[in-house]
Amino acid sequence: MSDSLITSGYAIGNVLSSVAIVLVNKKVFAAGFHFPFTLSFFHFCFTVVFYKLLWSCSFFSLPTNDLPTFEKFKVALAGVASIGFMNVSLALNSVGFYQITKLTIVPVTLAINFIFFNVSTTTKVKISLLILLLGVGVATVSDVELRMLGFFFGILAVVSTAMFQIWQGTKQKEYGLSGTQLQNSVAFWQAAVSLACSLIFESFCLDTSSTSCDAALDFLAKIYTDPAVTATMWLVLGTCFLALAVNWCSFGLIGRTSPITFQVVGHAKTCLVLIGGYVLFPSRTADVKQFYHNVAGVSGGMICV
Repeated sequence: MSDSLITSGYAIGNVLSSVAIVLVNKKVFAAGFHFPFTLSFFHFCFTVVFYKLLWSCSFFSLPTNDLPTFEKFKVALAGVASIGFMNVSLALNSVGFYQITKLTIVPVTLAINFIFFNVSTTTKVKISLLILLLGVGVATVSDVELRMLGFFFGILAVVSTAMFQIWQGTKQKEYGLSGTQLQNSVAFWQAAVSLACSLIFESFCLDTSSTSCDAALDFLAKIYTDPAVTATMWLVLGTCFLALAVNWCSFGLIGRTSPITFQVVGHAKTCLVLIGGYVLFPSRTADVKQFYHNVAGVSGGMICV
């Protein structure tokens, strides 16, 4: 099978699995399980078990030159920090500013690659990326509201996401690993970091006087007594399969291309989700001018993809 076909498969798989996990995660959160670190812990534990089973069945080989422990922890910390800071940024900022932070990942990645790794891109690619970001920005950014604390966490989210994606590519090349081998190498440490964050931020209700206080351990305690909670946990299991697919395709795509290509695929996914939303779920109260405004932005973005 040709390299271009494999790369295309990773890109398509990343788009499909990413869209699917967003939809299922939204359903999980809506059902009351709004604990992203705990959910990430389940995802990474599932990944560890999955690769152990593959290895025991001789379907997966461990690398001869694995990452040092500190490198594993560093990549894992960046990955979990990306998830956590993005969620905090969304909670503290308006949706419009959150979209802007996602758009700035591309130029920040370009800058970090150039300054620290001496990697640059052509002017033609930069112009295409600029038009792509402008198109996606026009279609997605609205009600921009800036808060200093939210701005700080937005910066942390952008930097940690850029570094995680850069390291996904550089560590594969530096140590001669495949995408799946790197995923397996860091999954345990990602699970450990996620568990620590879950215990600190989500597992206990410190304000016992509040009737609205919620904690992950309280939710999980009802798994055998509440049918709704049981049904939600089956959905959580489904997200574990989807998260494995997302990470499998992400590590593979970045290893074969670059973090910038991965970001372009991500913005193409955003455009496709928006198009699907316009077609399948048209808003009855939406302004017609805003609708054409969004369509123009998506169209411009997709042309540059």
